[in-house]
Amino acid sequence: MQGQAPRPINLLITADYELFLGRNFFGHDEVLFGPAEQLMARCEGLGVGVTFFADVCSVWAHRRFGLSDYADQFETQMQEAVKRGHDVQLHLHPHWLNSTWCEDRWQVATDRMYLAEFGFSSDEEAAPAIIKRGVDYLHDLLRPETPEYRCAAFRAAGLALQPDERKLIAALLKLGIKIDSSIAKELVLDLDTIAIDYRRMPGAANWYLAPDCGIAQDAGAGLLEIPIATFKCGLLSRLGFLSRRLRSVRMRRGAGISRSSEQTRWSNLSTMLRYNLRYLYGNPLFSLSCDTKGHNLDMLLNGFGKYLRQHSDSSPIYVAMINHPKLMFDAQFDMLESFVSAARSRYGDALDFVTTTDVIRQIDGEN
Repeated sequence: MQGQAPRPINLLITADYELFLGRNFFGHDEVLFGPAEQLMARCEGLGVGVTFFADVCSVWAHRRFGLSDYADQFETQMQEAVKRGHDVQLHLHPHWLNSTWCEDRWQVATDRMYLAEFGFSSDEEAAPAIIKRGVDYLHDLLRPETPEYRCAAFRAAGLALQPDERKLIAALLKLGIKIDSSIAKELVLDLDTIAIDYRRMPGAANWYLAPDCGIAQDAGAGLLEIPIATFKCGLLSRLGFLSRRLRSVRMRRGAGISRSSEQTRWSNLSTMLRYNLRYLYGNPLFSLSCDTKGHNLDMLLNGFGKYLRQHSDSSPIYVAMINHPKLMFDAQFDMLESFVSAARSRYGDALDFVTTTDVIRQIDGEN
């Protein structure tokens, strides 16, 4: 694909490859490895590559406590993914670094959950060192059998580039990262675990992030931002979404994390309720995702079309769909297949499904 001109619309099917950060109700196979294999198989049937943003900190934590089964399966599956034509890039949930395994369960360290909370000093436990460890780890894992592999894309934990985004951008650029895919335009979250505000982003479909400009203006060079597509819906569509979401409440394999020192059902439920309250008032924002319970095909197609129209002045457009294998069941995999087929039918040759590695090759071909 070296030097090949991009099509007007370039959609990345991405997946955050991770366990539940609070509690997992089942074993690793059912929570992560089985759904990830199904995601790859379904996408291979469609001729589409998946970009996995792999939470490598979880591997280091499991290795530290002798829990090699998870770590071995994680590494084997990611090696297989690259050999099968998929992509693996960097995702860091650094709370794992201080979490401990005790009495057959994880004691989750909730005091420092995002890179900014580790600081940006030269200390070996600071964010730049964690990023370097992640890049080196993926190179060591994937290059022996795929020599051309390079770790050059990043997605922040919880999508949180903020706060201290300028320092984070500088650290990523220094370590050879070329693409970020953390921003969801207009998304605002204020939870006990995370606070982000992605309003007032540039109007273009894609832009460059740099330390002197931050995330809210195009620097002209630096990290290429490939945002997650977002959209809003009318009242009837939102009511249908909420009805479907309520009916799917039992489709759960685990619980999200909270800042509570104990990841109890109540603390996890409290965080989940706060997260879901945003769907009940105002005009909430939705992300392009097949793992969100309540989405259906019409909602995704219409939302994607609206996003493209909002960025019709940009060409080419690079945009991401975000998924999490841990959240996907047969209905979600079926919806993904239907979405890919319907989008191809609607946009024809203008649409291409690409990975971050494909995008980097396109960028390199232009330079």
